[in-house]
Amino acid sequence: MTTADHPLDPAPPAVPPAPTAVPASPAPAEPEEARTGLARPGVPEGAAEGAETSVARVRPAEVSELAASRPAGRPVARQAQTGPAHRGAESKPFNDITHRVLKPPVRQVLNHLVMSVTHEGWEKVPRDEPLIFAGNHSSWMDGPLVVIEAPRTVRCLVKSEMYKGIVGRLLMFVGQIPVDRGRPDRAALHTALDELGRGGAIGVFPEGTRGSGEMAAVQHGIAYLAVHGRCRVLPVACINTGAALPRGARWPRRSVKVRVVFGEPFEVEVPANPRSRRALAAVAEDIRVRLADHLATARAGAALESPGAE
Repeated sequence: MTTADHPLDPAPPAVPPAPTAVPASPAPAEPEEARTGLARPGVPEGAAEGAETSVARVRPAEVSELAASRPAGRPVARQAQTGPAHRGAESKPFNDITHRVLKPPVRQVLNHLVMSVTHEGWEKVPRDEPLIFAGNHSSWMDGPLVVIEAPRTVRCLVKSEMYKGIVGRLLMFVGQIPVDRGRPDRAALHTALDELGRGGAIGVFPEGTRGSGEMAAVQHGIAYLAVHGRCRVLPVACINTGAALPRGARWPRRSVKVRVVFGEPFEVEVPANPRSRRALAAVAEDIRVRLADHLATARAGAALESPGAE
């Protein structure tokens, strides 16, 4: 996606007419790639391979221009989008009334009766900008915990095998997005991009499947979403979920203290050619390192307690 495709591209500024007495010579048009830092659509991937490693740690053009017009310290909100903007998207705008009404009581029951869960870092979560929640994955509880403990509505990418029976209907009811892990699922990615375009939040577990939760490797899909969704990534550390619900267990162990730690959101590196696999791999590795650092900090107990932690 180029900046011209983006719904928030600012309208071109009005140019005042030149004085009639002295005609002004028109300035030469600046190439689009020089203004945006992105390669032109249609350029073969190999043509930019030599410049892929040279990436600018800058925010997308539309975010920077919006930020310059707002008071310092306020997050940038994405304008509302009424329908799918990406070809292949299968999701209509999600009405999150279920999250806003049901999450507080469900959180109280889960945290104090069913399990022993605390959340930390609520004050670090932006409430009015598109955002990717990215967490480690050592238990099937990680996804539900991120959705329930987050202070805003989060729609996670969930493997399509889960969409069966009562569980599948529940996942659809709360707006989760099915993804086929056996192939590049463009419909799921474009649906997630649509949600980000509406200013929403997406939950991703970039390790791809349950494991040790050590962030040793991540899939490139999160880099694609962060680059093309023009949004920040917020790391989430789910601590002790594997011990609270080991494989084969039918009920979580309330004696195990579980922590869900939200970190500081960060901006990704926007490559010169955002369609290049090599460039996206470099972005994914940068995300992995940042997520691993947050996980290590949370495990060491260095994460500050949120004033609203339960």
